Amino acid sequence: MRFALPVSLVINFICFAFTPVLGQQATLDYFIDHALKSDPNIRTNVNNQQLYTLQSQLIDAQNRKPQVAFTSDYLFVPYFGSNGHVISITPNPSDNAFGYDIGLTNGGTYATQMQATLNLFNKKTISALQDQNTGLANANSYAKGQLEHDLRRAITDQYILVYQAQQQEEYLNSIIHEINERRPTVEALVKRGLLQQSDYLLLEIELNTRQNDLSTARIAEVSAYGTLKNLSIVSDTGLAKLQEPALSIAVNPNTFYFKQKFKLDSLNLVLQQNAFNTKYLPTLTLGGNGGMLASDFTNIPHNVGFDVSLHLNIPIYDGHQRKIVESQNKVAQQNIIYARDNFTVQQKNYLESVHKQIDLFNQSNTQLQGLIDKQELLLKLDAEKLQSGQLSIIEYVKSLQDYAAAKQSLTVAKSQLLLLIDQYNYYNW
Repeated sequence: MRFALPVSLVINFICFAFTPVLGQQATLDYFIDHALKSDPNIRTNVNNQQLYTLQSQLIDAQNRKPQVAFTSDYLFVPYFGSNGHVISITPNPSDNAFGYDIGLTNGGTYATQMQATLNLFNKKTISALQDQNTGLANANSYAKGQLEHDLRRAITDQYILVYQAQQQEEYLNSIIHEINERRPTVEALVKRGLLQQSDYLLLEIELNTRQNDLSTARIAEVSAYGTLKNLSIVSDTGLAKLQEPALSIAVNPNTFYFKQKFKLDSLNLVLQQNAFNTKYLPTLTLGGNGGMLASDFTNIPHNVGFDVSLHLNIPIYDGHQRKIVESQNKVAQQNIIYARDNFTVQQKNYLESVHKQIDLFNQSNTQLQGLIDKQELLLKLDAEKLQSGQLSIIEYVKSLQDYAAAKQSLTVAKSQLLLLIDQYNYYNW
């Protein structure tokens, strides 16, 4: 005798039949490599690194090379009531005229000049500015390494979740296959009167339960796989079979990369202070003008010449701004030390805790695998008993349920172990 399958199960079988699955297995390195090449934050960081190279060129251009400019000016200074004229433009107004003091304005200005300035003896200033720019570039380079490290961890964790869902599908398919293998036997025993119709129905219910579990696992896989592709900037629409991620505990580095951030932050404060202090250095500027400068329009052809100037600036007093900035940087340096010391303790404790959890999971997984091996043997023996009618369906279903629960526990535990190893390696860096 046969029972009709529920409509929902038929729909599930159709969905599974038409779900796209790539024949080629995908690896963790594939997703990580694709992400490192395509991630917008990393690409932006690479572009920003070019900005610091350009800034270095800009510092040299502003401080080592002369600044040349072309200027042209016309100053209009009218006089009223000068020599009987209501309004006039003249370099020689009468005494009773109204207008600006001729000694200050020369009656107007006509100027067309080429100007050039060059800072002299400013090597210390240039060095301080270049050092500051290099420090910022190093911080940006560190940020790139941190971005890549964070991305590797995020993709690895997501890869593990997809792999876990696929492993669940595998053992659920094996259980469904096992039940389907037993159905003809149970059906025959029911026809011979050795089993009740309720026994066959009980087996069908177990089959439907595992098919529903498989549908749930497939939904979880599709969702997790979509997140994985988004993290990796992968555009294909298929679902690939993932290879088991080969993760192992990384060897402790001689110097933790994380701590470099504190060193860079501290160094950049020093470089920032040095750059600020350059404003207190004496400056000597060489300047020159060449061209036409005249106050009388009629005499412009004779007012062509040049001048050279030296400008010395020695800062004396600014309200103790230098000391205030130094005090601010000392406070900031102390905050960096606090953060560094706190992180050092937290990192040590975290690594020890995660390592202990990894050891416990390894022990637990070994025990679970031993239990599963025994349950697989039991299922084989139960199948033989069921064939001859020596085992009740209730006992057989109970063995199936115990086996499914153990496989589920092992699948989850293996995934948790991989996640813990990834977390350990993330901080052990």
